[in-house]
Amino acid sequence: MTDTESPRLATTDDFHEMTALLDRHFAYERYGMTARLPFCYDSERSERHAIIKKDGEIVSHIAAIPQTLVVGEGTVECWGIGGVATDKRYRGNGYMSQLLEFWLDRMDDAGVPLSELSGNRQRYNHFGYENAGAELRYTISKRSFATTPEPAVDAVVTHDGSDAHLEVLRGIHGQEPYRVRRDRERSRTTFGQRGLETLLYEGDSGPAYLSLTRESRSRTIKEFGGSEHGLEALLGHVLAMYDLNDLTACVHPRHPLDDVFHRHSRFWQQRPHRKLNIRDLSALLEAFEGQFERRWRDGGRTETGEISLALEEEEAAVQLSYGPGRVTVERVADDPDLSLDRISMTGLLFGFHDRKRTLRQQDPFLEATLPLQFYIWPTEHV
Repeated sequence: MTDTESPRLATTDDFHEMTALLDRHFAYERYGMTARLPFCYDSERSERHAIIKKDGEIVSHIAAIPQTLVVGEGTVECWGIGGVATDKRYRGNGYMSQLLEFWLDRMDDAGVPLSELSGNRQRYNHFGYENAGAELRYTISKRSFATTPEPAVDAVVTHDGSDAHLEVLRGIHGQEPYRVRRDRERSRTTFGQRGLETLLYEGDSGPAYLSLTRESRSRTIKEFGGSEHGLEALLGHVLAMYDLNDLTACVHPRHPLDDVFHRHSRFWQQRPHRKLNIRDLSALLEAFEGQFERRWRDGGRTETGEISLALEEEEAAVQLSYGPGRVTVERVADDPDLSLDRISMTGLLFGFHDRKRTLRQQDPFLEATLPLQFYIWPTEHV
């Protein structure tokens, strides 16, 4: 008779066996997951990992990594799901479902408004995750670069892990309106992860940086920031000095430097950014109140009104009240004007512009302020 433990949090003693399972599952990850994603796999934070054991052996794992998303004027707590792995010999027993439900229950108990992940849409739809946000992918080559790529040898340096470099990077990244909030230690860990190279521009026109993958001739820019001239100098330097097949950049559509990549790209595509699961609609909309108000105000709208939203699974509704230059968000006991399931609500609030267009057009506030904006830089995907 076999013995299977219910899902539980991992302990420090489980860490080595747990990461061994992950390294077998994600065999393409050179040097192991602890080096590839050190902000996720830290032996001192084993409580971020849930496991199932069978006959004394760890056979399934899912991590939930707490993140604070900066979304313009506000912040929202969001747990990232990653490291979804089950030993090949034990698949088909529902372990992934048990572990995901384990984490969703813990999120609800902790009042976490939002969860995010990547992966197959159909696989995770069942648990309430849906495509959300947008990301542009630009492909740049020497031929497409608007001018002749030139090395900026005297102005470009490689981040060496020093405090001086780290402070420059933190100063630039800290100005991004959509990001995961980092303290100094998380910044050091993020820029120090294996497989990532960060270049700094230190010229007179203002500092800039870009972080790109470095283990292939097809490189991806996973993070960037700073002055426009500095970013162009960095792109020109990379194209002139590196022997590349292609260079791809991941860019939030509303990033102020988006035009630089558009100008120099050979082609581009737009794709869904992440998959979101709304756990607490009230807390979520309250966190986005500042973004709602800014977008309403910037649109010059003068209508006055209110609309209330709710998840079908919940009794409470959230009322969005608006007028000239103002927006308020509050919980109400009234029946909602619009009640949707989690998948549809994610599509309404965060989907591409053509998602739930008919619903958005029914109210001037929804039409003017949606979709809501967020972004998790690829350097911090869990």
